[in-house]
Amino acid sequence: MIQNILNLRNLSVLVLILAAWLITAYWIEPFLHYHSQQTGFLFSRDFLRSYTTYPGGWADYMAEFISQFFFYPLSGSFLVVAVAALPGFLAMDLATGTSCTRKYGISVFGVILLFGVLVMTDYRYPYYATVRLLCAFVFTWVFALLHRKNPKGSLFIWPVAAFLLFYLASGPALFVFSLSTSIIILSSRDLKYRAAVIPAMLLFAAFLPFLGYRFLYPVTLGDVYKLVVVRHPELLAYTTFYQLYIYYSLLPVILLIFFFVKQKPELLPEPKQVTGETTPKQVKGETASKVAIFKTAYGVHLLQMVILLAAGYFLFVKSFDPEKKRVLQVEYLAENGQWNELLKAVEKTERYDFRVNFQVNRAYAHLGQLPERLFAYPQLLGVYGLFYDNSTINGSLTMPNSDLYFDLGLMSESLHWAYEAQTLMPNSPRILKRLVMASLVNRQYKQAEQFLAVLDRNLLCRDWVARYRPYLTDTALAAKDNLIAEKRLFNPTREFIHLDPLSDLKFLLETNPENRFAYDYLITHTQLSSNFTDFMTYLPRYTSFGLQKLPRSWEEMLAVEIMRNRSFPDFITPETFTDETLQRFGKFNAILKQFNNDVKAARSALQKDFEKTYWYYILYLDPKVTQVLKNKTLIR
Repeated sequence: MIQNILNLRNLSVLVLILAAWLITAYWIEPFLHYHSQQTGFLFSRDFLRSYTTYPGGWADYMAEFISQFFFYPLSGSFLVVAVAALPGFLAMDLATGTSCTRKYGISVFGVILLFGVLVMTDYRYPYYATVRLLCAFVFTWVFALLHRKNPKGSLFIWPVAAFLLFYLASGPALFVFSLSTSIIILSSRDLKYRAAVIPAMLLFAAFLPFLGYRFLYPVTLGDVYKLVVVRHPELLAYTTFYQLYIYYSLLPVILLIFFFVKQKPELLPEPKQVTGETTPKQVKGETASKVAIFKTAYGVHLLQMVILLAAGYFLFVKSFDPEKKRVLQVEYLAENGQWNELLKAVEKTERYDFRVNFQVNRAYAHLGQLPERLFAYPQLLGVYGLFYDNSTINGSLTMPNSDLYFDLGLMSESLHWAYEAQTLMPNSPRILKRLVMASLVNRQYKQAEQFLAVLDRNLLCRDWVARYRPYLTDTALAAKDNLIAEKRLFNPTREFIHLDPLSDLKFLLETNPENRFAYDYLITHTQLSSNFTDFMTYLPRYTSFGLQKLPRSWEEMLAVEIMRNRSFPDFITPETFTDETLQRFGKFNAILKQFNNDVKAARSALQKDFEKTYWYYILYLDPKVTQVLKNKTLIR
């Protein structure tokens, strides 16, 4: 029967691990963590040395090594669950040392595993916090093992272990270790001086980080005591600290609970064993109506499983924000140029996000659909949905800005924003790849070689490096690369001073009138800013791009201009501008007149048929009307 119980526990553990893996693989998706934070692990002495200058650096180094494999969906989800499960096994061994507690080990394992995965629902979560905590669990388990064999001798080892743990995993991990080991010593009946030993241990753990800060490490006082040291606040805007606080407190709390249980075993009554053909009705004459099954070993395990799975589902639903995930999915798809998939993902979003707005416009432009579908997504920030406002750009927005200028062919600005991003994430593969490509476009081969050398130390980038390294010695290969050749064609070769996005777009068109991406962005900029002067100046160039008919949004703005001047421009023909647009505009104005030109009153009636038009935009969505830029309400 004992073997059956053990097998039952093993089965319960497997079920919990499987549930955790399914949640991680299909709900959380760790590759989005990699996309969001990619700092880049390098096989180099300098990279390793940078992690040895502060307490906790070795754990952080290991976390970087592990998290690089989040890039792959399968390995990422496996590693998250494996690293979350290991503390659960250690805690289960630490807490369940008697027969009355052993049957409840599944709860200990399940709770630790649950929070190990739960913290990953925040995509700004610093994964090194998990690895630091794992170090605390390992040190506590080893100490407990030594303490069982030699209680007095383990006390002499404890200060050495505490100092080593502080060096490897910093102050918070040391606190978990000191509290947990104090409870282990408290439960030891062979030590007479527990009342003196335990306070001494806690004082030592409290002052050791301060001593490290004062005499050993060039860090701030907060660095040695804080759970999360956010070295790049623009990139790691971590907010769900309560989950991490609970996660770090679990082991001491569990050990304390089981300490009291071991003192009073009656608090957890011994489950009854069911053998042979015995049924719940036959256990000491009890009836099924009294739910005797839950007083058996099988029932105890079943009840624990039900509670853990239900609690896990509830906590994940409450803590997980699917909209934040969708924003990251959109940015991930944009990074990989999957424009159609990006637009499909946007259809599932439920609320406006300015980062999604930015990437949707890029997707439309890459697909050649920007003029036709401009207002399919609400342009609530106007031109700042095309270009990020300098006053709102933080670390997470520098690379999207670099990507856009690379799209446009303006390498100087693409490099500018990539360098800005690199100051925050010096080893990011994404940033380094952009620097390589922009340098190749500019024919700066020595510069490109420096960035390739760094990327070559990244295990995941060696194939990419092997592809582009020959371009450094054989410049003809670079010229044959379609992407590089296109950007060289559009990239201005004469001196240029960046002023503002509109000036940049005009300059790009002067440099190369065939730059369709820049042209579409220029016309869109005039639309979103209601700049009729530049709109009418540049619109006639549409014929140079082989357009036989004006796209929908251009027609809608042109209809306003025709109505204002009571005449058609010379470049307009019946073939390029349809009467249907004027008829729709007439219907729009007719509805407005029904409400005596009361814009607020007419909104509901106009929204039904005209929500995705330029006309609706200028009345209701234009930032000049809504004033959203004044208080930054949409820029989070």
